[in-house]
Amino acid sequence: MTSRTPGVCAVTGASGYVGSIIMRELQQHMPVVAMARHPQSEADILWSLESDQGIAKALRARNVKTLVHAAWDMRANSLKEMEKTCVQGSAALFDAAVSAGVERIVFVSSISAFEGCRSAYGKTKLMVEKRLQGSANTIFRFGLVFGDRPGGVFGGIRRQVQNSRILPMIGSGLSPQYLLHEKTLAESILRAVNGEFDSVRAAPITLAHPEPWRFRDLVKSIAASEGRRVALMPVPWQLLFAGIRAGEALGLNLPFRSDSVISFLYYDRHPDFSLMRAFGIEPLPYKPS
Repeated sequence: MTSRTPGVCAVTGASGYVGSIIMRELQQHMPVVAMARHPQSEADILWSLESDQGIAKALRARNVKTLVHAAWDMRANSLKEMEKTCVQGSAALFDAAVSAGVERIVFVSSISAFEGCRSAYGKTKLMVEKRLQGSANTIFRFGLVFGDRPGGVFGGIRRQVQNSRILPMIGSGLSPQYLLHEKTLAESILRAVNGEFDSVRAAPITLAHPEPWRFRDLVKSIAASEGRRVALMPVPWQLLFAGIRAGEALGLNLPFRSDSVISFLYYDRHPDFSLMRAFGIEPLPYKPS
């Protein structure tokens, strides 16, 4: 472990599902400030991925020494949009952090990011990863996050199960889903903030339980835990993709994005869990009630 201490920690995306998990954990151990579009207190920093000035000054004024970057523009659907907001915004944030004297950055990436990935989400996460590699920072590639009150994709599946008896499914539904419990996520972030993973020089750490669930089995298990029975209706991916794209073009608030279909189809066939195991991280398994 490095001798450096985390000092004050700033968290982007603090109001989101993953960001709120990170905030709750870190607030038990150190001073934390949220970086958000709508600050909730005077200590928080007004910031978004579109911010273009003043961030370094705000970080320096609060003596921030560690930055956890969990924000992402989930409204963007195309590679061009994500490059403009997420990639450029992250690069500007990192430059400001270095200028402000931030000593460590922890980046929340995704298991959808890997060499050869096809989704815009995975490609842009990979672009941001490469801006940090080779330095004393930490990159986590999170699996599908779940917990007692899940949000994100897992929460979206749960809401679909709660509200419908028939759910569309891409093909046979055999795509593997690697799950990550909130507790494992929080504990790993704390270790990263404390510098325990600095030695890997920002080589990505894939963080998820290594035994995957098939998508169709996962949906059925969620339904069973909710006391419901659902029918899964196989749909050709092209049809589902086109339908979601049409809804996005109309500005509809949909539970899933068209780009998620691409992530679902073209997943990492061989996720590398070697660094996770090397650091003794043992993710909690998904056990439906």
